[in-house]
Amino acid sequence: MVTQATETLLERDQVAAGRLPPRYAEPWFEPFEQRVRGALRPGVAILDVGSGRYPTIGLEERPTDCTYVGLDASAAELALAPAGTYDETICADVTLPDSALVGRFDLIVSWQVLEHVKPLPRTFELMRSYLRPGGKMVAQLSGGLSAFAILARVVPHAASSRLMARLLGVAADEKFPTYYDHCRFSALDRILSTWSFHEIVPRYKGATYFRFFRPLEAGYLRYEDLIFRHDWRELATHYLVDATR
Repeated sequence: MVTQATETLLERDQVAAGRLPPRYAEPWFEPFEQRVRGALRPGVAILDVGSGRYPTIGLEERPTDCTYVGLDASAAELALAPAGTYDETICADVTLPDSALVGRFDLIVSWQVLEHVKPLPRTFELMRSYLRPGGKMVAQLSGGLSAFAILARVVPHAASSRLMARLLGVAADEKFPTYYDHCRFSALDRILSTWSFHEIVPRYKGATYFRFFRPLEAGYLRYEDLIFRHDWRELATHYLVDATR
């Protein structure tokens, strides 16, 4: 399996070799982490949506007296998390309301999960209701009009999982169905218009999906460089969302 840390090192080497553009050398998780860090304080209550076996905020990064709750549709995924990861786990579908969560949290985090969720408008509204007044949500999700998202809609999930395992080293049991519901800049902007503040940062980094064949990767990068230079936000590969209730 290729870990995020290994992927970062590979990409930095490829940038140095001139195979990838400079933006691929930038720390991928850091912009998300910076926004999360600004909301961390002693006693904060955090809901990690879709966290499963990999909590978004590590134990060593959490402030004192923090309450950390993991919500995931898979009990098996939550059970695979290291001991002590969560103060509480909730096995539930994030698209369905849970009255026990309303107004309970200061911060909601979600890393590369919401492209697997539908309907997304309802999910955002529910997450908003789970925040206390002034509470913050930070999420990153994949763009629905990216090249890899379009391919994912064409290739059946089972076949896609096998291909990613063979070509990219992604474990088949960690590849979940993707819907990309409302995963576009304009759609996200509309959904978040009811929040008191929101910012959507488009990101452009999808060459990983094509690295198994250099000519294909090179052709893809010419396309991605074009949309990056023109900041065609509807076509971004990912979106970093920062919103306040």
